[in-house]
Amino acid sequence: MKSFTKSLTLDTQFSHHYKPLVRRLLIVVVLSVGLAAAVLLYFDQRQVDSLSRQLIEKSALITEQKLDRLFNGAATELELAQRQIESLKLGGVGWQAPLYAALEPFLAEFDFLDSINLADESGSEFVLIKQGDEILTRHVDSSAPTLAHWQRRRGKQIIEEWTRQIDVSPRERPWYQGAFERAPGEHYWTEPYTFLTTKEPGVSVSSHWPLPNTDGEHVVAFNITLTDIYQYTTRSRPSENGMTVIFDQDGKKCLGLPPSPRFDESEELFSSLLRPVGELGMPVLDAAMAVWESNEKSELIFPIRTPDRSAWWAGFFALKLDEQRTVWSTVLVPERDLLGSLHNLRNLSLAGIGITGLLVAALMFFTSMRSIRHQIRSAVDLAERRFGQYKLKQKIGEGGNGAVYRAQHALLRRSTAVKIMNPDFARSAAARERFEQEVQITSTLSHPNTIVIYDYGRCPDGTLYYAMELLDGNTLEHLVRQTGPLSAGRVIHILEQMAGSLTEAHKKGLIHRDIKPSNVMLCEHGGMCDVVKVVDFGLVKEIAQTDGNLTQANVLIGTPLCMAPEIISEPGRASPQSDIYALGVVGYLLLTARNVFDGDSAVEICAKHLNERPASPSERAGIKIPTDLEAIVLGCLEKDPGRRSADASALQKSLLACQDAGTWSQDDARRWWQAHAAAFTGGSSAETATPLSNTELLVDLDNRLASSGSKIADS
Repeated sequence: MKSFTKSLTLDTQFSHHYKPLVRRLLIVVVLSVGLAAAVLLYFDQRQVDSLSRQLIEKSALITEQKLDRLFNGAATELELAQRQIESLKLGGVGWQAPLYAALEPFLAEFDFLDSINLADESGSEFVLIKQGDEILTRHVDSSAPTLAHWQRRRGKQIIEEWTRQIDVSPRERPWYQGAFERAPGEHYWTEPYTFLTTKEPGVSVSSHWPLPNTDGEHVVAFNITLTDIYQYTTRSRPSENGMTVIFDQDGKKCLGLPPSPRFDESEELFSSLLRPVGELGMPVLDAAMAVWESNEKSELIFPIRTPDRSAWWAGFFALKLDEQRTVWSTVLVPERDLLGSLHNLRNLSLAGIGITGLLVAALMFFTSMRSIRHQIRSAVDLAERRFGQYKLKQKIGEGGNGAVYRAQHALLRRSTAVKIMNPDFARSAAARERFEQEVQITSTLSHPNTIVIYDYGRCPDGTLYYAMELLDGNTLEHLVRQTGPLSAGRVIHILEQMAGSLTEAHKKGLIHRDIKPSNVMLCEHGGMCDVVKVVDFGLVKEIAQTDGNLTQANVLIGTPLCMAPEIISEPGRASPQSDIYALGVVGYLLLTARNVFDGDSAVEICAKHLNERPASPSERAGIKIPTDLEAIVLGCLEKDPGRRSADASALQKSLLACQDAGTWSQDDARRWWQAHAAAFTGGSSAETATPLSNTELLVDLDNRLASSGSKIADS
């Protein structure tokens, strides 16, 4: 029966651990479902958009490289041809043979070249035209401008010769006239047109330049067929049903057609090339062109809807040939082409999320159960043990070097708080000495605002513990977090009691060294409300003597948020004024609900204590605070210890002399406790604090310097 009762008691005591576990598992499930839903939305929307953009950009880059090789390659070869012609002597007898030898290799090497034209200002012209594995040449002399001399060549051999009448002068050709619109040597690109001789669509690039040692100028032109472009656009697709279209800068002439069965026939193909894009009869292309034109014909990628509501993505990209000529390409991709691969990716992602969620939930469950079992085992072990005459009930708090339990005296049946030293700390001789010092020093104090020690002992296994009064209340830090800034009268009431506790300690030659909001309890005690209890004298130092390794001058010790400047700059310089500085920090928090200085690290906060003046409480809180109380708090926060109150007794008198002293009565306190007792009390001697509020610095400066020096020497 006893075993069953003990088991039931433990189950009740640890039931609060199971609720967070269930809550966390539910959160994992909800997050997994939510994440899966988010993945669906992401893949169905964002990922389709992202992949469409990537696919269009990749296809546009390939198209741009293709056009760049075609057009810029032609312009580069044109310059090379000019340099070769400059070295020839044109005119006279037999000049056509060396000119043919210089230009023929260009036609043989570059498939995109249809023909090469050379003309001068007098009207003379020499033309090379590619025709299969043969080359036709045409020569027109300015002395007979209507008569053209033709030759058919295979390699260097002339196969056939003839003459014909012509009615178009080379000076009337667009490439000739356009060349003189540019400076010598600069390129001119014609509009797309149908070549007179071969009847194929294409463009020409030309330039003019003066021949050395002559007064005349010559024009050379490379005529480029669009065969490569329309073969590229009709045969290659960016996706299964995607397409690429290439056109001039206004969309009035199509240079590269989209893939379509109707373009398989040469007649339809040639008739469609150089036709306006809007006349190709393709709704998706028309919709894309409309958006492009409404955006001032700029480079962009965007989604579109066709008249039948099909979803597509379109991208427009420009290749600038010269200042006046630009070639545009548009890449069109239907979203349906991407959905198949996206479904596979989405299913894999959902499976991964599900497996990860299960693994996280399983890990969380087993880790939590292991922790709970460990705590139950520890609780059972403690419950079966007695610490002197004290039997433990439940843990009510945990500090830096030990845990606090609600306990009961075996004979007196009095509820008590028992602090048991943490086994990990018990391995350190210095930590054990600090624990013993805490109880020894505190037991010498009898002020009503200082916590009372009942007993102290050591178990056979070496575990240290001490029993103290069980306080019905909570810390000042918890109070401020619950209520915000306190009234001036209540702050005076609290600080005056703290000063009274410190007065006794200082008169006995003791410095607390760790006054902070989490080390001051506010309680209902002996029928009185708002009774202050100062706790945790673990860092106390005797003024008249040092205490071995505990308070050496080379050890920085304390809580950064409440540490006096002199302790930071000279760790062995702690004095009663250091406690007064910390009391000022507590008062500042009570008045403003904010710390004197905040920071992301202990180092940053310590630097502010050393170098910055605190803002006035009224300015910091944005509320009116009595000037006499504000002056006392700021006086406690003076950087120079000599400018603070001489001792805690003098500070106590100053507080009682404030205009608002006594305005917070026992009736006020009792009403407040009746309204807030449920949320504020709990018999706790310690609690979880805010970040850095319980951060304790214990730094051996000599050891740090020696370690740093050895590292420097090693390096």
